Amino acid sequence: MKFIDLAKLRCSTRSFTKQSISNEDLMLILEAGRIAPTTANTQSHRVLVIDDEEGLRLLSDAAQIYGAPCALVISVDHAASWKRAFDSYDSGDIDATVVMTHMMLQASELGLGNVWVGYFKPERIKELFKLPESWVPVHILCIGYANVPLKDPQRHQKQRLPLSKTVFYRKDIE
Repeated sequence: MKFIDLAKLRCSTRSFTKQSISNEDLMLILEAGRIAPTTANTQSHRVLVIDDEEGLRLLSDAAQIYGAPCALVISVDHAASWKRAFDSYDSGDIDATVVMTHMMLQASELGLGNVWVGYFKPERIKELFKLPESWVPVHILCIGYANVPLKDPQRHQKQRLPLSKTVFYRKDIE
């Protein structure tokens, strides 16, 4: 499958079957995250895999996970993230996002539904799962078999702004 086709195929799934994903598929998804680029190769992301009934129940106290049989909590370890020298900008959140995107697209390529959850209680997650102080949850990626039909890959023609509204060339803005 060409990358552009995979990108068009991927859609948010908010209803999952109870079927667990295989360990082989999970390892492939995690490997996709492991090889994702990070600023200065700091690899400051930390991925917590939650795929047991009790863990998913606990996570549901901090986030809507749509009945997914597996959730990945992607955190940044700010003790390990890269900081820009002249203004102390911390790249950790962006690095965690790149890692999460790699995993999300790998899940899609495997035919698994997934949804990127950004609305959650990070402090509650840290408390529930006893995360180290320097870890900050940035994303949750819910993964499983879709319980609903996937969206039409052609939907982007109508649902996305045209490039002319989001891409600008220097000569056009000077």
